[in-house]
Amino acid sequence: MTDPRVPPMWAMATGDAAVYQAGRDLTVGTPAYFLDSFPADASPVPPDEARRRPGRLLAARQRVVAFGGRAGELEGLARWRDAPGRAAVRLVNGSAGQGKTRLAEQFGRLSAEAGWTVRTALPGHALPRAAAGGPGAGPLVVLVDYAERWVLDDLLRMIHDVAAPEGDHVRFLLLARPAGMWWYGLAHRLEDALDLSAEATPLPVLAASPDERRAEFARARACFAEAMDVPGAAAAPPPGDLDNDAYAVALTVHMAALAAVDARLHGETPPDDPGRLSQYLLRRERVHWEDVFARPGALPPVAPATLGRAVFVASLTGPRGHVEGAALLERAGLAADRAGAQVILDRHAQCYPPRDTASVLEPLAPDRLAEDFLALRLPGDHRTPDADPWAATALRDLLSRDDSPPFTRQALTMLIETASRWEHVGRDHLYPLLREHPELSLAAGGAALVTLAETPDVDLAVLEAIEPLLPDHHVDLDAGAAACVERLTAERLAATRDAAEHGRLHLAAGLRQGIAGLAGQAAARLQQAVDRFGELSDERLADVRGDLAEALLNLGIAHLHEGRYGPAYQRLQEATALYLDLGGTRKLATCADMLQVAMSHLGLQGDALAIAERTVAARRRLPGRTPEERAELARSLLNLGNRLAHQGKTAKALASSKEAVGIFRRLAEADPDAYVPDLARALADHADDLARAGRRQNAVEAATEAVRLYRALSQVNPVAYHLDLFKTVVNLGVWSTKYGRYREGRDSITEALANARNTPAGAVPVPAALLASAQAKLAISLAHLDAGEAVEAARSAVEAAEAISPSGSVSDRAALARDLVPMGLDLGMLGRREEALQALGTALQLDRDVGDAEGRGVRAMFDFLRSLTPPEFAEHMASLKAELEADAQAPRRAFPPKRPTAPSARVPRVQPKRRSRRERRKGTP
Repeated sequence: MTDPRVPPMWAMATGDAAVYQAGRDLTVGTPAYFLDSFPADASPVPPDEARRRPGRLLAARQRVVAFGGRAGELEGLARWRDAPGRAAVRLVNGSAGQGKTRLAEQFGRLSAEAGWTVRTALPGHALPRAAAGGPGAGPLVVLVDYAERWVLDDLLRMIHDVAAPEGDHVRFLLLARPAGMWWYGLAHRLEDALDLSAEATPLPVLAASPDERRAEFARARACFAEAMDVPGAAAAPPPGDLDNDAYAVALTVHMAALAAVDARLHGETPPDDPGRLSQYLLRRERVHWEDVFARPGALPPVAPATLGRAVFVASLTGPRGHVEGAALLERAGLAADRAGAQVILDRHAQCYPPRDTASVLEPLAPDRLAEDFLALRLPGDHRTPDADPWAATALRDLLSRDDSPPFTRQALTMLIETASRWEHVGRDHLYPLLREHPELSLAAGGAALVTLAETPDVDLAVLEAIEPLLPDHHVDLDAGAAACVERLTAERLAATRDAAEHGRLHLAAGLRQGIAGLAGQAAARLQQAVDRFGELSDERLADVRGDLAEALLNLGIAHLHEGRYGPAYQRLQEATALYLDLGGTRKLATCADMLQVAMSHLGLQGDALAIAERTVAARRRLPGRTPEERAELARSLLNLGNRLAHQGKTAKALASSKEAVGIFRRLAEADPDAYVPDLARALADHADDLARAGRRQNAVEAATEAVRLYRALSQVNPVAYHLDLFKTVVNLGVWSTKYGRYREGRDSITEALANARNTPAGAVPVPAALLASAQAKLAISLAHLDAGEAVEAARSAVEAAEAISPSGSVSDRAALARDLVPMGLDLGMLGRREEALQALGTALQLDRDVGDAEGRGVRAMFDFLRSLTPPEFAEHMASLKAELEADAQAPRRAFPPKRPTAPSARVPRVQPKRRSRRERRKGTP
């Protein structure tokens, strides 16, 4: 029976057709992909050709500049490739010019030397070539460049086919600029339907320091001089100051080296402005078009101006299938019909041979050169022979229609990146287009929106046109939405002195920042909103009390995310008092939900449970007609489950988290951008409850799914999901260890600790108590693998635990105390009596700090073990640990509750009755 979750199996045919199979049906048609041999054939560029078109030497596939650096990245890829497991997928993402393609090709060469078969995957409109190869025998590495430009189903189909269950080991290395929702969608489907590991790695800059840039410049200069046969080029100095951070991108250094060699050849002076290097090199492209036009040949001639316009279309849209490419030329006004378009396509392919034979409109390479070509072609205040008024008209013809062409995201991303460096592209072309068609900006994705909002000369009218279209919550767009609102807020605050308006502006920005996971920035904005509202007279305050309540509620939530539980409790109490007066069951329920989270961290577990139970009861009485109302119930169920778990009520906690998982699965299927984060949190909590109930295999499965989701989410928005990913990966390691999968447990916790050391800018760091807990859990895993490493990890855990401040989360410190106890027992089993007693003593001290009732049991254990002689200690440790492992109640909770979710940014205005300041101060939840 065919599994409906996976794509059909495909098989290749020779010639110009493909045979693909779905079930028992055979169909002949165009394949979704093909695998090319590696390294792909790269015709050497003759010196005379290189001199005519030096820009061609910058393309990674020409391999003119020998690969250098990236030793750490290559080592990481080799470990990933050689790790156990039949199949795995990894994405390497980074901005243009970072060297993604060059890294992948070097990895491919090293893999081939290590005995792996290496293939390059090309997308669906391509046909098999004679040089193409099948998967081959033995372990296989598949390289996929520009993965974000593939049709998602085609990319999934390729991975599914090549990673067939009966196949050998296979690794898929994907390259892309952004790791946005396309990656989330692919990673989720790979892991859910095909059970394949999928992870992403951002690529850091190559030439970070001036010394590194100078070394890279000299190396590239020598390679280009040899390719162009330019003697004496070693004396050519850099065109500009390599201390300039504009040269941090490796491609910019290579462009400088190429310009220096070319200038040496022609006796010219290259530009010292790194932004003008492209203009210098592109001048040679224009001369080449003129040479092609003047040269006789079998193809009909195409005027240089027309050829340059076809290059503009190709640079904007990227390579296309033949039918789409011909239609693009007609749409841009370059051809009246298919026949006319074919003449232009043929000449364009002669100048810019496509990487696969069935695609057309191969763009300029690398991408940075293509962006600068677009900028120089679009008219503006620059004075160059490349500016073409046609380009402005074509831009609108290609993008401003209502048919949402498939190249929209690619084109908008290119334009936004280009506008961030070329002022006239935004001012004269992109911004007018987006003012009229703001919906196009959403198609560009969250990363492009951030770039747009942070461009210094962005037209604020564009952001104002985009603002009403921003969704309340969208995984891919949240960071971009926050950046847009933040930019507008700064301008709007400067335009008014009204305290009430200032408060509303700070509130709107704080809500957006909170949804995007920027807890620290959100707290600052929301505090300013509360302060501005507090400056109003009683009469004016009555008009904004709903806004003040919303600001207090969300400020309390932001403090929860920051780990400031005392201030969170205070602000949430104030919000509750206001909402009691204003009315509104949903807002009161949200206040109560957040209050009980704060209370649990402050050690008020009994009171927190009572509030959690009342909150769920109140939510159940609401109609639950909208998705958000059902989501609010599910969130309250998860919080109730956490409180029940802390009270040892395992069965009820499991029932609560199971119901929440069911609700969020249905919501995420209908709207993944809004509710996948909630599903991830629900699965993480449910995994804990399953493990506590003794269903450890189910716990590992649920935790694994939660980790998959959080990994994908953290690639889209690392700030928002950094801490959640840490907790969930550690918990997966915990349950793997408890199930006897010690190496998997060690690897998971080690990964989490490594990631914790690289907190994204703006994210909340992992609290010290959770880091110490993770170290203790790592020591427990290592106790079954390597005694020496276990003792080192345990020593780190105890040192970190002894430094924990008593002012932090009570529940975090209580969880840490519980983690130190089994770690101490494992140390005792390893014969490390003093270290074991130190761990138990630290756990005892933590129990004293938090007032945990379990402290009495730890005290008795500690006193008893300390009284034993070393031989007696070793004998009793074995039996004691066996008893504890048989105790089903031993694991209480791997980590404290996951962070709460902020409510929607859209708040209905309520006009409540006026109360005095005395009455407002007396309000309590």
